Amino acid sequence: MKSVAIIYGWSEGPWQSKRFVAELSKSSLSVTKDLKSADIIFAHSAGCYLVPKDVPAQTIILVGLPYWPGRSSLSSVLKNLTVGLRQHHSEGDIKWWFSKLAHNLYYIITRPQANWYVLTRHKIENLPISNEGKKIILVRNQEDTFCHPDVQKLVQRVSEYKFIELPGAHDNCWVNPAKYINLIRSTS
Repeated sequence: MKSVAIIYGWSEGPWQSKRFVAELSKSSLSVTKDLKSADIIFAHSAGCYLVPKDVPAQTIILVGLPYWPGRSSLSSVLKNLTVGLRQHHSEGDIKWWFSKLAHNLYYIITRPQANWYVLTRHKIENLPISNEGKKIILVRNQEDTFCHPDVQKLVQRVSEYKFIELPGAHDNCWVNPAKYINLIRSTS
């Protein structure tokens, strides 16, 4: 059984990934907190910048890399709130969206040290390098307000990654995990 380690972004944690983890289990994939023993690393948002350089995992999946030159973080957050509200309202899942916001605030307040670490590591040079046979896949969701549509052209290191675009907003992997789980399974 392949193991997957999840690296969360800013203001995220296990609550957001409940659906995702449940789908992993149904797909005969296990979740581990030990990055050194994981077969696959799945990093979301600012967590993309937190993948250690020395992980032995041969597959690293980066989803929603926050990189958009010329757009402020505040602008991305506000646009993401609008997109998320529209998406969850149309899907009849507005209660989940409000609960997600409450949990985002909870993680910000209760994990100040983790938030500081995420914000200080938010640099292109901290992204993983495609070497030694590692497969790095960058997933950009089509309505992602944090990841520039041309990120692969803008960042040299990212140009070396396999690039996949999927429908949905920035947090889509937590809400509709099936396509991401299929991607993980296809890399095994």
